[in-house]
This record gives sequence, C-alpha cells and structure tokens, in this order.
Amino acid sequence: MNHEKADMENKPASEAGGVPAPATTEDHPLLRRFQVSLGREEIARAIDLLAEEYSHKMKMPGFRQGKVPVDVVKKVHQQALRDEVIQQAVSKLAFARIEQDKLAIAGEPYVEKMDDRGAEGFLADIAVEVLPEVDLPELDGLRVEIPAAALKGEAFDEAQQIERVLEGNKRSLPVQGRPVAADDLVLLMVQSSEAASKRKWPRQETYFMMKAENPSEIAGLYDALLGKQGGESFTLQADYPADAKKKAWSGKRIEHQVEIKAIYELKKPALDEEFLQSLGLKSVEEFKRQLKEEHQHHQEHRRDEALLDGIFEKLLAASSFPVPRSLQEQEVTRRLTQNRQPLNFKDDEEKARFKELIFAQAEKAVRLSLILDRVREKYQLAVNDADLEKEYAHLAQHHHVAEKEIRKYYGEEKKAAELRDHLLQVKINEFLKGKIKVKEV
Repeated sequence: MNHEKADMENKPASEAGGVPAPATTEDHPLLRRFQVSLGREEIARAIDLLAEEYSHKMKMPGFRQGKVPVDVVKKVHQQALRDEVIQQAVSKLAFARIEQDKLAIAGEPYVEKMDDRGAEGFLADIAVEVLPEVDLPELDGLRVEIPAAALKGEAFDEAQQIERVLEGNKRSLPVQGRPVAADDLVLLMVQSSEAASKRKWPRQETYFMMKAENPSEIAGLYDALLGKQGGESFTLQADYPADAKKKAWSGKRIEHQVEIKAIYELKKPALDEEFLQSLGLKSVEEFKRQLKEEHQHHQEHRRDEALLDGIFEKLLAASSFPVPRSLQEQEVTRRLTQNRQPLNFKDDEEKARFKELIFAQAEKAVRLSLILDRVREKYQLAVNDADLEKEYAHLAQHHHVAEKEIRKYYGEEKKAAELRDHLLQVKINEFLKGKIKVKEV
C-alpha cells in the first residue's frame, strides 16, 4: 500500500490528485490544517454499498449485465473498491469539517499526508487555504488627490472626429493601371521552400498591407513589392536569423515564389446619403450630433476611470492582508489564457521578469477584488429587480431594439449572471465615488 499512500499525499481531497500544497503555515498564513479519519467498520460498509451499486451495471464473463453477485465484485475488484471509498471519504469528510468550522476557503482542500492503516482504516492530514480577514479603513476619512490633467477631457473637434470616422470606414477598392504603392493592400500567392533541402511549405494566399513599418514574416517583402504590377511574379530569397519570427525558417536561406494576385487601395467614403444610411442615420446633422454625444460619453468614461483608479490605489494602500496563493494563480492563468499572442522570451532573465510582473499584477487584482467584495458585504450593496428593469430599458434605448428582445437575450442564466455582476460592480463603484473624497490637484 506504500505507493498508494505516496500518491495520495499533496493532492486535492476531492480526487487525491492535483496541485501541491504550500509548505508550511509559517510560509503561508492562510493555510489551515486538520485531520480526517475513517475506521474499519465504516470502510467495510462503504465498500459493500459501492460493490452493490457496481453489481447492477457491471459486465463480467459468466454473468448477465447487472446480475453480477456482490461478493464476486468485491473479490475481483477489492483494491479498486477500497481506493474509491477512501477517495470519496476523504473529500466528504474534508468538506464536512470545513462546513463545521465555518471556513471561508479560497481553494480546494488537499491531502498533505495519508496514513493508510490497512484493515484498521486511515488517517489523513488535510490542508486548505482560507480567505483573509479584510479590515476596511474608514471610507469617509480617505482623501484621494488626482492630477487635474488626468481628469481633463479632450476638447470636441468636429472636423477631427468626422475624419476619424471616415478613416475607420475605409473600403478596399481594386486598383487598375498602376503598380503597388505604399498603403495598398496586396493579395499574394506565396510558395516558400528551403534553398538547401528543397523542403516546401504549402502554397497559400495571403494579404499584405503596404506599410514600411509593418513587419512581415517574409523578410524584405515591402521593398520587393513596391512598384510591381498586378499579375507579376518574382522570386525573393532571404537568410533568416536564429530568432526569426517563423521558427521553421530560423538560421536558413528560404526562397519565396510570389505572385501578385490583386492590388487594392483603401479609400475613405464620402459623407453622403449612402454612407449615412450604412450607419443607420438620416442626415448629416444627426451624424454630427451623435458624434458629439459619443465624444462626451467617452470623456466622461475616461474621467470616471481616472477617479476610480485613484480610489482603488488609495484602498490598496490603506488595506493590508495576505493574498490567497490559489486565487493569485487562478488570476495568472486567466490572464495568460486571455493573451492570444505567443510568449517568446529571448532569455531566462526576460522570462523571469515577465513571471514576476504577471504575478505582481495578479496579486494586485486579487487584493482589490477582495477589498471590493468586503465593501459590498459591509455596506450591503446588491442588485435588485428595479436595477435590472432600469438596465433593460437603458440597453433597449441604446441599441435601438425592443425591450422584450433585451429580456430574451438575458433570459439565459449565464448572461443574466454576467449582467448582475456588471451592475453590482457599477453600484460598488458609484458608492465609493460618493463615499471617498476626491480632490483635483
């Protein structure tokens, strides 16, 4: 049984397998430890119940499915039954103790040590990380100073805002009768191969935006395309360094067969009836009015963010408590999952700096989340039906759809929960802005 005993240690109590525990209570003040045990008679009864359960659905040579005698199941699968009983018992007993002691846990309990006494039962040492006690400062006594420049909005420039919208709605139009120029969008057919081994990569279509500062996977592509005509083909060779963007080309000479399939230029639309209709607007006056409203909304949002950043920094500075490692690790995982760009480090030192940075950011995010949750709890902030009704009406007006469509969209449980979480965060933010004094300096 020794190997099974070792396998159980430092594993989550629910499965006796998973994330290792922090080493000691001294190293980690949020760690709580206790023991759970199960005696011989209790294990035997649990094995009998489990064997009977399996006997009704098990297949075994010589017996019809569901007709395997309990004694046969126990004899053939004795060790597997006992292992499963212990695993289930550890989890059940651990969570029962957590509930009994009213522990607010931050992560899953795990087995630090398993003393399997064979026929006499087992004794398991359990560890679990708990949430910290968050003592809020007196909010009325907090003072936040924010530079006036951070709160000052950008003046509305109608011509500039119109230009931004038109730039953002550029359309690609085919080019005829001229060569490739800067700022064009070029459709290419590319076949790449290694000069030495003649290994070929799949022939593929790809678009390339003609901007000198635009990095290309193919070295020298911008200069090679400049001045070429549509339909023209050419060969481009390049020696790639060891840190090339495409790893398969690192340290190799690659030959690229390039065909220009089409050339497009991006043109701004005219501020005419066709363009306005594409935006769902009826007149230039309505377009300009909407631009001004959106600009004002954006400025208010920036000012609001600056206020909240100052308030949050003050709360973080005024609150001191240990942060659960399990929550910090979860936040790190969430951030890495959201980052869709591959992480490439030039050396171990850069990797270490990145790791230190992302763990520090995660620690700060978790700390702030715990503070805000304590604010919610202490001041009994909650989202009620009236808040939801108000938000449904606001969303319907903002998106120009019927309110019943908004209600239908948020009828799904997950989306409804996300909306409630958003409204609760808004309510907490508004409460803090009204409670904490902010001064422009």
